[in-house]
Order: sequence, then C-alpha cells, then structure tokens
Amino acid sequence: MGLVRFLFFEKKCLVHTAFGHDMYFRAADQLQTHGVSFDAVRKINASSLGSTGSDIPFVRAAETNNAQYDFYVKKEDEHLAHQALR
Repeated sequence: MGLVRFLFFEKKCLVHTAFGHDMYFRAADQLQTHGVSFDAVRKINASSLGSTGSDIPFVRAAETNNAQYDFYVKKEDEHLAHQALR
C-alpha cells in the first residue's frame, strides 16, 4: 500500500490478487454479489512491457492483461470475502 493510503484510510487487509481484467471482474462480481465492500488497487508490470501508458491499442491491451489487482477489505469482512471468493 502507498504511504497516503496507509496514513489516511482505514486499515484493510489483502484478501485476493487477480491478474488481468477477466480475473478482476470475476473477483469483483463475487464480492459484490455477497455484499462485501472492497478497494481494488491496480498495479502494472511495466518492466515486461518496456513502456506504460501507451496510446497504441495492442500495448494498452497488454497493459490491461498484465495488470495486477489487489483486493482489500475491512478486517471484519475478511472471512466473508474469503467465502465469497471460493
């Protein structure tokens, strides 16, 4: 987590990491269906691409497919989130 997130947002725990937009949407849908509120933080592996933030469509698609999404929930919702993601 970033410093600003650590200092100013309530403490949340990491419950799931998804890679690519398909896995992201699947996990987000499962959490929403079970009523679990979450924050998702997107990370891009720029070293494998050589550049980030490209305007070239196939590079942008590669960035989306290589993105890492970390799902954070409140500590009291952690058990419910794990059940929802099974």
